[in-house]
Amino acid sequence: MPTVPVAGRGPQVLGVAGLFLALSTFAIALRCYTRAVVVKSFGLDDWSALLAWVLFVFFCTFAISGVHHGTGQHATNLPPTEIPVGLKWWWACEPVYVLSNMALKFSIGVMLIRIAVARTHKIIIWTVVVVLEVYGAFYFFLFVLQCRPSAYFWTQYTGGKGTCIDPTITVDATYAYSAISCWTDWTLAIIPMFIVWNLQMNIRTKLGLSLILAMAAVASVATIIRIPYVKDLANQADFLYATTDVAIWSTAETGIGLAACSFATLRPLFRSFFLRSKLLGGSSTRGKSSSNPWPSSGRPGYIRSESRGRNESFGLRSDIGKNQGVTTVIEGDADGDLERGDREGEKLPIQGREGKQSFGREEGGVGKSAWNTSQRGLTDLSSDEELAWGIRKTTVQTQVAH
Repeated sequence: MPTVPVAGRGPQVLGVAGLFLALSTFAIALRCYTRAVVVKSFGLDDWSALLAWVLFVFFCTFAISGVHHGTGQHATNLPPTEIPVGLKWWWACEPVYVLSNMALKFSIGVMLIRIAVARTHKIIIWTVVVVLEVYGAFYFFLFVLQCRPSAYFWTQYTGGKGTCIDPTITVDATYAYSAISCWTDWTLAIIPMFIVWNLQMNIRTKLGLSLILAMAAVASVATIIRIPYVKDLANQADFLYATTDVAIWSTAETGIGLAACSFATLRPLFRSFFLRSKLLGGSSTRGKSSSNPWPSSGRPGYIRSESRGRNESFGLRSDIGKNQGVTTVIEGDADGDLERGDREGEKLPIQGREGKQSFGREEGGVGKSAWNTSQRGLTDLSSDEELAWGIRKTTVQTQVAH
């Protein structure tokens, strides 16, 4: 099929489509690896995000094809035979754009439902997602059926027969879709702050986790920027050039949303990478510490009792009591725990060992010893959602014998 030279604003459309196609592909690949390999739990939200990316690939392909047939150029600069071809590719972009965003918003909603605890939060999330999905389906059919037959959208310039609805109806429906999309994005961006606020973690961690979960709302920025250009959808005389900004910001909206919601799932991957690097980098230091069995831990009231390569024990100083003491021993295989802890849905038992230590003083030539036994069992009660975000609930039981 012959093509026309890329001119006008066509290169801008090409650049934006290529950029976000590459960025979303990189992000979705990392997401699939993290969810399928690192945490071994590829869920419904991941399948939905993958579907959104596949549809976005079609969208970018159609947009790039449209550029080679007149998208971004004035009608006066195009051969009459190329205008219908360019319009056909533009028409093909719109349905897959709507379906891609429907799958994307559904993925974000399911992702938040997985970590939401309060019933109120779940109701809010499902409400905004259902509203967007229902209106998205309406907008999809409105655009596909705006002309009867659908091909009349592009054949009307070559003498085809058919009818189309008033273009202002499509413009008004697009305004409403943009408003609902922004409302959905910002609601799903704000609600994670309430979800993590009551978790047992410091303020900095709460804020960081909230921002990670709210990353997908960045896409709404592109939606807001696109709103002033929506009116150009009614420009039938120079449609391919007038709708260039709509095409650019629609591409950015979906591409940013895909990349952001995928990056929000990569916390286990980065946590695993940095912790492994830290453990490997500190292995030599732990090995050398065995020459001094009681080095200071640097924390008031604590001394390091032993260091055995991959296992470390910390004991409470014996001078905190006169006739008795308490020793709490915490031992764990750091490397093994990391490998198991990064897998979702798996309980993580760490067996504590009974540690005994003698503290005594001589009274009347008779040596008396007070033996103290402390055993600590740690059971990580991590659910599928909690491990995915690094949120863990730990139950600690300590028994002291006098």
